Amino acid sequence: MSVSVRDIAIPAPAVDAAVVALRSARSRAAAGGLVINVCALCGTTDATMLFHVDRGVIVQCPRCELVRDATRPSSPGAFYDQEYYSSDDPKGGYANYVLDADINKRTFRDRLRKIERGYGYGRYARLLDVGCALGDFVLEAKQDGWDAEGVEISPAAAAQARSRGARVHCGVLQDLGLPAQSYDAITLYDVIEHLPDPVAALREIRRLLTPEGVLHLVTPNVGGLQAKVLGRYWYHYKPGEHLFYFSPKTLRAAVQRALLRWDGWSMSASYVTVSYVLNRLRYYAPGPFGSLEGIGRTLRLGPFAFRLPVGEMEAWVTRSDLRPRA
Repeated sequence: MSVSVRDIAIPAPAVDAAVVALRSARSRAAAGGLVINVCALCGTTDATMLFHVDRGVIVQCPRCELVRDATRPSSPGAFYDQEYYSSDDPKGGYANYVLDADINKRTFRDRLRKIERGYGYGRYARLLDVGCALGDFVLEAKQDGWDAEGVEISPAAAAQARSRGARVHCGVLQDLGLPAQSYDAITLYDVIEHLPDPVAALREIRRLLTPEGVLHLVTPNVGGLQAKVLGRYWYHYKPGEHLFYFSPKTLRAAVQRALLRWDGWSMSASYVTVSYVLNRLRYYAPGPFGSLEGIGRTLRLGPFAFRLPVGEMEAWVTRSDLRPRA
């Protein structure tokens, strides 16, 4: 038995609380330029409520187990305006990404080495970074000898990336009409969770990859230990920004739905600084960690970087089964 809340159906247990929460989500959608977010794998509106998070509702599909935001912006591109890239919000701000740009290069170089070692690509090979933001990874790949370009939905971010020397296409990937089978490597770094139709994007990536091309993606792992321990307080729950939350199981299902080959996954770690960690901890205790972050910046602790698992996974995907991951 299930109880229907207009567009959303939920299992009978905890019906009263779930009905109130999901009706509230629908009311916010009607009033705030939002729409109901359907399951990207099943296309269903059926949902089991998991958490209230930051004025949003996180739900799970009872059929395929994909976790998602109950609502999403009706115009996703409008979310990524100039303010998004200058915000100091500890749960989604981009300002500290800019401050720690030199540290991020170390993570990018590690990822390039993995592509080069695992699939034999490198100098002069063509690379497309989807969701390239301010162009940092594109520029790092270019410096490393790749013929690199990016795709970015935000006109403001794309313009800034171009001003720094990156070649960037602005718009939704599926709408750009890029030439088929033209990229040896495509990267999706902290992007697929933002997409309103991730399977459609993966299908377009399949069209764009060369026959032996590789897709390398990184995304938060909702099935990981951090997510399970922290529950609703997991840092990566960002309603309105993150629309879907994948586990290895549901990410593999999305990849296979797009007729791509799943080569495997592993936990992903990134280089971070003390200041970056303190900035993110401000979400949990703004006063103390905000003060510590300020002290860290003053004492120039930023350059001291270390690798840290940040609740994410990386996956390797190919268009064909010619060359599995090394």
